[in-house]
Amino acid sequence: MVRFQVRDAEVDDAPAMGLVMVESFLSAHRGQMPDAAFAKRVDEWTPEVSAVGWARSLAEPADGNPDRDVVLVAEDRGRLLGLVSGGAAEGAASSTTCEIGALYVHPQHLGRGIGRALLRTAAGRLADLGYTELQVRVLSANGPARGFYEALGGHETGQAVDDEEGYLLPVTIYGWTDVKDLDRDEPGPRRDRGSRARTVSGPII
Repeated sequence: MVRFQVRDAEVDDAPAMGLVMVESFLSAHRGQMPDAAFAKRVDEWTPEVSAVGWARSLAEPADGNPDRDVVLVAEDRGRLLGLVSGGAAEGAASSTTCEIGALYVHPQHLGRGIGRALLRTAAGRLADLGYTELQVRVLSANGPARGFYEALGGHETGQAVDDEEGYLLPVTIYGWTDVKDLDRDEPGPRRDRGSRARTVSGPII
């Protein structure tokens, strides 16, 4: 059986989170954006830069979790394998709509069910915080990610664009009308539901 744990992210995780975030993003999105925009990402967005952002966000005090955010990591014997971040959906008409801002698994550990476990655990935590609906934005060119969310019951709810270094990239929005649908019990890796998610505010890194 594949074994790994999903738990709350901590400040000390920031360097490993920066590494996973950057290497996963670059691996997943190569060929999905203009070469100039991708090259700028490679040159300027290093694991160290990402780690600084994660550390700053994770170090901010809880203060009752006003933004109702969740940041989790997956690890195996002390090695960080993936991460997920979620919170209030920007621009949503309802305060009970949340979104996944980041979901990345290190490319060396794809196919182990880590992304699925991270997403399902985050959905459960977000439901505990009072959210009822969930959405996620995906580059329309990212076929594997779109297939992943569709397999988990996500329905296409709209189209948008993301500005990547001045290039407008088409985005597909997927949604779940009941966030709890993603957290139904099923066999799989152990998920830590024993503690509340640590408060994180600020931009996704």
